[in-house]
Amino acid sequence: MAKEGWRHFLFAWASYGLLVGSARAAHSPTLEQQLSGALAKLPHASARAGACVIDLAAKRIIFSHGADTPLTPASTMKLFAMSAAVAELGSSFAFETTLATDGVNLIVIGDGDPGFGDEKLHKARGEAITAPFVRWAEALKRRGAMTFPGELVIDESIFDDQRLHPTWERADLDNWYAAPVGGLNLNDNCLDIAVSPAKQRNAPALVSIEPRTSLAHIVNRCVSGGKGQPVLHHTFDSFDYVLSGRCSKAVSLGSFSFPDPGLLFADSLRGVLQRQGITVRGPTQRQRLRGADGALSPGLTVIEQQRTPLTDVLSRAGKDSQNLFAECLLKRAGYAWSKRHAQPNPQGTWQHGAHAIHDMLGFAGIDMEGLRVADGSGLSRQNSCTARQLASLLAWANGQPIGRVLHDSLATAGVDGSLRKRLKDVGARVHAKTGTMRGIRALAGYVDADAGPRYAFAVIFNGYPGGSAPYKAIQDRICRILADACETRVSRR
Repeated sequence: MAKEGWRHFLFAWASYGLLVGSARAAHSPTLEQQLSGALAKLPHASARAGACVIDLAAKRIIFSHGADTPLTPASTMKLFAMSAAVAELGSSFAFETTLATDGVNLIVIGDGDPGFGDEKLHKARGEAITAPFVRWAEALKRRGAMTFPGELVIDESIFDDQRLHPTWERADLDNWYAAPVGGLNLNDNCLDIAVSPAKQRNAPALVSIEPRTSLAHIVNRCVSGGKGQPVLHHTFDSFDYVLSGRCSKAVSLGSFSFPDPGLLFADSLRGVLQRQGITVRGPTQRQRLRGADGALSPGLTVIEQQRTPLTDVLSRAGKDSQNLFAECLLKRAGYAWSKRHAQPNPQGTWQHGAHAIHDMLGFAGIDMEGLRVADGSGLSRQNSCTARQLASLLAWANGQPIGRVLHDSLATAGVDGSLRKRLKDVGARVHAKTGTMRGIRALAGYVDADAGPRYAFAVIFNGYPGGSAPYKAIQDRICRILADACETRVSRR
């Protein structure tokens, strides 16, 4: 386990019990009155609310409202997965996907990296999503390895075979945000599909797929010209992608999940290698080549590794709320947890990830009553936590080596991520994780003073009908109250 793992942390809070003490302890009455006023009357009688604000300088809860009521957190659940990943792996950790050979077979060993082939990360580097495959091809060429008589072997055993969480709603599974989770991942385990009209009217529309793969079965019933729009239908467990409608101009239809991440990875790699003049004669096979201690099988020659820093993955999970990234963080933390506990067959599973979260919270002295960890992204409605648990996690992390990494991985109000268009008037003081599902609106994070984080907060709403805009407005009001308090403190100095 990394030296920065939670067992090696210095526990900055001399007595974490101060954080979970009475909300009636010393505080600014004016600030409490303002916060109470924001939650005094909710727009719907059925709505349930949980809120908790911790003064990080005083190490004290200054406001709570239903703070111990277990609620469904939606994507603020990612804060638990993100924190556990940094605690288990260390902030300097990087996912490493390994290309190797045994002299006959070409071998890829996965590390659960969700950033491999992620469009946003590769675009920031000025390269295509298949750039790592091209680099691998160049490394093979330098070795003169142009033909492999054996198979393309993939090892995804870092994670278990459960790619979709059993409690995810069926209606979500056809969407990119519920893409399957694999030990090998490419392009967020989705196909980006676009269509354009052929030159001849009523001819089949032209279809393009990224990444290029021979595995997808495109049933093209979409014709060129005329009125109407192209429509794509895909069932989450099928390799069939059915196009219908009409196409009069080039249009991107979006990203559609692919049911088998490992096969998509392998087939796309094989295609790039072929275009680079490199041949693997045998089929693709799955095989475990990683030992219980994490070491690779003897006799393998490592050719190249693709590394993705943990900070890049945290940023995609925290700022952009990318679900696949959060699930890989949780499962990768679970793999480290299972190794640390000397399990005979260590693997990243949702259950092992939950154990990693519980270990971390136990170490931090945070009461876990009402906490249920189903997944890492918050997509499952079986997750539950309290506002006190979320705010206490953030407060504890702020006093640990993981604090800066977690803070910087969150969306900044008015600047980036899921808060890019919110709270532009608070001067980038709010750094938080959003959470939205039907009937759920959550927000948890930090409000900064000039010297750094001053407040940790969590505000969760559940059970309201209709749109979430009124609850978003309440969250924003609470953030503005805290940001104004920071400004007031600065002006008084």
